[in-house]
Amino acid sequence: MGVTISGVGCSLIDYLYTNVDFDSDSFRRYSSVAVGDGGLSPGKLVFSDEFEKFSGVDFHRALRDCTGGKEPETLNLGGPAIVALINAAQLLHDTDSRFNFYGAMADDESGHHIVQILKGLPVNTDNYRILEGETPTTVVLSDPSYHEGSGERTFINTIGVAGSITPDDLGDHFFDAEIVLFGGTGLMPQVHDGLTGLSRKAQANDCLTIVNTVFDFRSEKNAPDKRWPLGESDETYENIDLLIVDREEGMRMSGTATPGASLRWFRDHGVDSAIVTCGAQNYHLYSGGRYFTELELQELPVSKQIRADIDSGAVSPGDTTGCGDNFVGGVLASVAEQYESGGSISLLEAASWGVASGGQACLYIGGTYIEGHPGEKRALIERYYEHYRRQVNP
Repeated sequence: MGVTISGVGCSLIDYLYTNVDFDSDSFRRYSSVAVGDGGLSPGKLVFSDEFEKFSGVDFHRALRDCTGGKEPETLNLGGPAIVALINAAQLLHDTDSRFNFYGAMADDESGHHIVQILKGLPVNTDNYRILEGETPTTVVLSDPSYHEGSGERTFINTIGVAGSITPDDLGDHFFDAEIVLFGGTGLMPQVHDGLTGLSRKAQANDCLTIVNTVFDFRSEKNAPDKRWPLGESDETYENIDLLIVDREEGMRMSGTATPGASLRWFRDHGVDSAIVTCGAQNYHLYSGGRYFTELELQELPVSKQIRADIDSGAVSPGDTTGCGDNFVGGVLASVAEQYESGGSISLLEAASWGVASGGQACLYIGGTYIEGHPGEKRALIERYYEHYRRQVNP
């Protein structure tokens, strides 16, 4: 029969600038000097209007300056929910699972790019609304040599019509699904602020509820000395079956100083299971026994094979844009597959598909992988999944 997955988030066009030197004078001229000031900071996101205020010049002029006059190398479909759904759908191409995306774009050039990219991709976009305004975009500046060659990015986001979507726009049909995904709703402010009610409704409809996050610049700017809120209250956490955050997001949401401490905070506040990713470093996870097999807090490595293939020249590196979103997609695919099989779900198994998916995403530019044929991406990721299972279970 397959599993139905509903996902909501800000879908956008990523304009990707590669080989931007974060240590250059031109980049440093636009670098943040205080928390939430609107300047650029590696690994973080800033909104374009705030960046323009910080720079004191027109956005496009500032962009030319900090990139050294480069043109974007490519454009790609991005967004924490849509990229995760696409990757999961590609991994489960030979199943009857259904992936429904809820979002908004405008009838403009960036929106037309999205329409073209989505053609043929295995995600249902019947609930992808076209609204008056501007399609969301993100300028992604990538420095592959940052962090001693691990690479890093910084993001300048224009929310556009994603800011117009409200919780009511999802409708009851969003919850006609076994699994729901709230993906990076920090880029969809009204949905983000309504997460307590939305997650409560998901639980009332017996939906396995997954939340993955993005850097919450809005909260960081408004109250840099406070925890980032998730919905109207901390009740949101009690309604989450699986929370996936990166290191900094987890610490800012929990008000703690380490990934392990943030996991314990999430567990104490009702999150059943959680994963904290740390880029190319070890990730942390636990699962609490509701949907997922109970597992104490653990720290695990990322894939050695990805780095070995890059160092040997067997593959060419791309950039790290979309690695986290594809990690979520790998986890989502495994969760859906295990859910349909019945019984308790192994978070370790799901995370293994996440590690393989996130790692493989750094071998091409952008977040969305355009297949030549169905099954192509699964074959690429499956190889890294098998290597990874041997790595962690020698």
